[in-house]
Amino acid sequence: MSRLVIEEYPLLILPSLASIIGLNEAIILQQIHYWLDPRVNKNIFENKYWVFNSYEQWKKQFPFFSQITIKRTIISLEKKGLVISSVLNKDRFNKTKWYSINYKNLKLIEPISNSSDKVNTVDLSIKSNPNIKLIKPSKDIDTQRECSKNTLSSFSDLKVKNISKEYEREKEMINIWDKEIREGEKPSLQSKLRLINLRKVVEEYFEGNLDNWKSYCLEIKKCNFLMGEGVNHWKADLSWATKQDNLIRVLEGFYYQKKEKTVENNIIKETLINEEGASHDPTWNKVLEKLKINKGEATYKSWFKKLDFEGYDNNRLLLIAPSRFIKDWILEKFSNDIIRLFKELEINIKDIEIFVRN
Repeated sequence: MSRLVIEEYPLLILPSLASIIGLNEAIILQQIHYWLDPRVNKNIFENKYWVFNSYEQWKKQFPFFSQITIKRTIISLEKKGLVISSVLNKDRFNKTKWYSINYKNLKLIEPISNSSDKVNTVDLSIKSNPNIKLIKPSKDIDTQRECSKNTLSSFSDLKVKNISKEYEREKEMINIWDKEIREGEKPSLQSKLRLINLRKVVEEYFEGNLDNWKSYCLEIKKCNFLMGEGVNHWKADLSWATKQDNLIRVLEGFYYQKKEKTVENNIIKETLINEEGASHDPTWNKVLEKLKINKGEATYKSWFKKLDFEGYDNNRLLLIAPSRFIKDWILEKFSNDIIRLFKELEINIKDIEIFVRN
């Protein structure tokens, strides 16, 4: 009897890697690694192997992902410093991206790679990639489960304990964040990947100075919206605060909020949502009415009624969705419709950002 429920070639998931960088990221990173194998790859540039695919071509390998999910996941891997991308085509009109893996950074988040307990793979089957070879486990199922359980347990301990003293400054950054922003909450995770990211942030934006970092945290603390006091109780976390776009907006004062009054230009506005999902913003209410007419009552109730309006940031519309699924679906299926309806009302909205309600 086969250990697969159906006879297909599987994709591979590394549980410990997924627990650190995310499930989608672990799936796509493993697949890129597969295509970089010298046995199947002859594309060498600057002493690296490269694989090139458009998002549509990646979609054929991951039919369970939407193209927008694949794009966001690859961008996430690039920001984490795990994937390198470039346009290496001889034809300058061909903009297909090439990808390689930064194995040096990858090793920094593999503290158990030398352990005798190897991480077992979890099979995720798809039909679209017959070139992927099935790796047969060498142990029985019960032994595999116990091994994975023990490995992940030890890995969680290592994430906190096996951090070099060279990151003392970055650990202090997390302590400052927890003290100023997460008062009384569970301490933030001090993983090595996070510390590496914090090192880049403090050196590029804060001159390596912890006092400047503390001032930044206090700027966030001044804003009711970022501290979870808005209508929908969304609150900025450390990952959000260290993303370049968000960091720059905070430093440039876009989120500054006076007590009992919101600055009018380029600032998020606190709003009141009534029972029908509308806000006190007349423009957004008109857009909702048009969506209801154009898309129908059922679609309106399933998707748009569940969105909460938060305000505007420059030419960006800010919304809040109750789940990640609804956020991704709205952005993939309806973002162009929403932007078009704003333009019909002579409001220049160029982008939509949707937060997920805690």
